[in-house]
Amino acid sequence: MTRRSIGIIVNGVTGRMGYRQHLVRSLLAIRESGGVALADGTTIWPEPVLVGRNETKLRELAERHGLTDWTTDLTSALARDDVEIYFDAQVTQQREKAIRQAIEAGKHIYTEKPLAEDTAAALDLARAADAAGVRTGVVQDKLFLPGLRKLKRLIDGGFFGRILSVRGEFGYWVFEGDWQPAQRPSWNYRTEDGGGIVVDMFPHWHYVLEELFGRVTAVSCVTATHVPERVDEAN
Repeated sequence: MTRRSIGIIVNGVTGRMGYRQHLVRSLLAIRESGGVALADGTTIWPEPVLVGRNETKLRELAERHGLTDWTTDLTSALARDDVEIYFDAQVTQQREKAIRQAIEAGKHIYTEKPLAEDTAAALDLARAADAAGVRTGVVQDKLFLPGLRKLKRLIDGGFFGRILSVRGEFGYWVFEGDWQPAQRPSWNYRTEDGGGIVVDMFPHWHYVLEELFGRVTAVSCVTATHVPERVDEAN
């Protein structure tokens, strides 16, 4: 059996999603299970390169999981020959610039959603990646939830017949941060910091609709703020 190591930059790893979902539950879980076995007998072994802006948090996180490869210098990480993949879990406003830098460095791209803050920027990144010949992917994790996998199977099997309309309802409880600390970082709520329910959740609804039911050709949207005040990390 041959083991092939693949260096993967995880940028934004100190954030909630970068740490819990992508490092602990994905890359480290793959390592704990022995890697990814291929049909030819080769085992793919992910080697995370932790990248972030806070040196103290990075060091503590790496020590917690027995990792040694971390840096606050994205440029130096992208210059490494042993790194093949760049993954971005930063705040949305930082993503476009970093992904463009990774494309120019010839790295394959996997990124959290949304790819960019507006359609023009996202299309520009996609075209740049195509021109560079790198492989790309954007997180579409909801497609792999058991309920949606079952729904997809029923649709493909013709259980519902011809589907003419679909109604979806979604909600999640978010603590306001006063009587109990909020379970999401405060930037996630602020539109001016790249947050807000539209940027955060609409990408999920978009790919779920397209992958399960059909192409979205038009969108009409009305938003409202029902919780006028939240208490952030600094109280």
